[in-house]
Amino acid sequence: MSPVANMSNSLPSWGDTPLTKPPTPQQLEQMQTHLDLVLLASESLITIDENMVLQATLDLEINTALSEKITLWSNRNTTARENPLESFSVEQTRSLILIICYIAQQHQELIRRAVTLLEQMTAQNRDPAQTTLLGNYFANFQDYYLQQPHTLPLSSTDIVKLASKRLIDLLFYSADQGHSRLWLALLDYSS
Repeated sequence: MSPVANMSNSLPSWGDTPLTKPPTPQQLEQMQTHLDLVLLASESLITIDENMVLQATLDLEINTALSEKITLWSNRNTTARENPLESFSVEQTRSLILIICYIAQQHQELIRRAVTLLEQMTAQNRDPAQTTLLGNYFANFQDYYLQQPHTLPLSSTDIVKLASKRLIDLLFYSADQGHSRLWLALLDYSS
C-alpha cells in the first residue's frame, strides 16, 4: 500500500488545534523564520520537488496556489532577496505546516533512520558527518543555510548543531499530530 493511501485515513486537520488567538504580525514573522529552518531541514534530507508539494496540496485538499509559493521558496538557486514565507497569512502558514508534516510523515522511515544514526554516532563520540546519509544532510543544510540572505551568521559547528536539532524536530513532526506539535512549537518560539 502506498504511503499516501496509508495516510488518507488520518489526514491532518486543524479541528483538534483551533486558532483561539491569532499571532500578531511580529509573532507571525518569527514563526515564519523558524518554519523556514524546518523547511530547510526537510529539504536537506528529503528530495522535495514541486510535484511532491503539489500532490500534498491535492491530498490535503489545500489551495494549490500555495504550492507555487513553496516552490518559489524551495528553489534555492534563485537570487531572490526575499523569503516568500514572509508574505504568508496565518491560514497559509497553517496550510504549509500541514504540507510539511504530511511530507515528513511519508518519509518518516528515512527521518527515523537519520535520527537513529545521529544518536548512535554521538553516543560513540564519532562525527555523524562521516556517514553518507548524515554527511549529505549536513552538507545540504549548510549550503542552503548559507545561501539564504536573511539568516544569522553562524560558524560551521553551530550550523551542524542547528541542523541536528531540526532533524530531531522533524521526527516529532512526522508522527501523528505532528502538525499540532509544529504549530505549538512555532507559537512557543514566537512568544
